[in-house]
Amino acid sequence: MQWAHPGDFRQVHSPTLLMLLVILLGIMALTQVASWYLSRRVPAQVFWAGAYLAAFLSAINMLTRSYQPEIALIIGVQITQFLTAYLMLMGARSYMGLKPWPFRYAAAAICALVAIALFFTLVEPNSAVRVILSSLVVGVLFGLCAATIAQGDIRRFPARYLFALPCSIHATFILLRLMYIYQADGFAGDLTQGATIPPFFLLEAVITLVMMAFATLMLVSETITSDLRKLAETDHLTNTFNRRSFLKLFDGAVSAANRRQSPLSVLLIDLDHFKRINDTHGHGVGDSVLRHFVAIAASCLRAEDILGRIGGEEFSALLPDVGPADAQLIAERMRIRVAELAFNGPQGPIHLTVSIGIAQCLPGETPEKALHRADAAMYRAKESGRNRVESWVEAWQLSGTI
Repeated sequence: MQWAHPGDFRQVHSPTLLMLLVILLGIMALTQVASWYLSRRVPAQVFWAGAYLAAFLSAINMLTRSYQPEIALIIGVQITQFLTAYLMLMGARSYMGLKPWPFRYAAAAICALVAIALFFTLVEPNSAVRVILSSLVVGVLFGLCAATIAQGDIRRFPARYLFALPCSIHATFILLRLMYIYQADGFAGDLTQGATIPPFFLLEAVITLVMMAFATLMLVSETITSDLRKLAETDHLTNTFNRRSFLKLFDGAVSAANRRQSPLSVLLIDLDHFKRINDTHGHGVGDSVLRHFVAIAASCLRAEDILGRIGGEEFSALLPDVGPADAQLIAERMRIRVAELAFNGPQGPIHLTVSIGIAQCLPGETPEKALHRADAAMYRAKESGRNRVESWVEAWQLSGTI
């Protein structure tokens, strides 16, 4: 099969396609701005809205190229096309939690591109070199955009790859366009007055920019859904898992432990005399004390451990692949650190202690039963004077009532 020469596509009416591009980009820009207005908690959206506004202005610039002075047209093209690619990349970086580059970098790049474009227009006229340089910059930026966001499991984050795909296609097409500059008859790769814009360039821009717009809206929706899920699963005061989500995770951890035949320890932690703190210092200070404890507890746990608030001043921690001896060491370390690190209250330091119960999950046991045994061990620690760690085995041997 032979590919048609680019000139064969010129039977398609370019002004019609260019007008279609302007209309679509106008609609997409309005959609992106509306999406930003309604979802300002997604920082990336402001960059993507800006990118589509820049693309819309670039399309208008091309549509009116026959009515503009050459210098104004060239400056407008350089600025709007660079900003489209640059803001797309900054949106991708922001979405992935990376810090956007300082805007002074963009300003310096724009000044350099405009200066080079003017040099190859006024001093050493060479439209091909001018287009090659600007195309390289824009193509590289779109390529970086695709590489930045194409991270993670595609099954969990399909919208990321849906966004990366048109970015990659557009970057490749922009760079391949350089070959066309030297092959097409009567086309110097320029957008100056009266130049012909090949229709397949416009078709590619329409398709990829529509795909990118659709993908950005999916990414925003994905972020909002994730935030809502987090709100439903998280205790708003301490930012730990709430009881419902903790038990769901506990159930999954039990299944995994049974499947791998590995140990699973659970800690039940209660802040000693917490009611006294609330009564003496107020509930506001009490809330801060809970957050203080969570920060200490998290520093004693591994990344794979799970901490949840069961209710009031009671917390629980799941320790996958941890046996009785190691669970005892982790609980003791937590107990000691809580006792050592007083909370700096408005009226002076508030000293805390915790009572911790430990239980090992037994094969075929439900999370509720394991928590019940850890709770019994924790109450044994309370009865033994508080600020202690007790395991269920010890509590059962001593009391004989469990």
